[in-house]
Amino acid sequence: MAAKKMNYTTVRSQFQNKLNAYKTLCNQTSGGSAQYRPTPQQLNSVAKWVEKGAVIQNVSSTQLNRWASKPRTNWTVGTAKTTLTGKYGKNTIKAVCSSKTGGFIVATIPTRNGKNFKIS
Repeated sequence: MAAKKMNYTTVRSQFQNKLNAYKTLCNQTSGGSAQYRPTPQQLNSVAKWVEKGAVIQNVSSTQLNRWASKPRTNWTVGTAKTTLTGKYGKNTIKAVCSSKTGGFIVATIPTRNGKNFKIS
């Protein structure tokens, strides 16, 4: 299998995606409700996957309730990850942490089935 040809546009795009993901994670460390803010361990877990090429996506409790077999009012990181992996698979969902807005930040693979992957 041949290696993917790299050019400046590809490298710049990869750097920009990682920078935006790190900015998102950095923004979670201040402001908002301390009740929802992710722990340092959760942030580090997601950051490690970003370094490996994962992309960051936001998921709300409303979206999770749509996909869950049993809707909830109090989602935890664990129940959110279980629901997401049930819908998209363990290979797609890499890490989940809470968001200071009450939703969740999810590290996912960048592409799935040959297309950019977007949680919908």
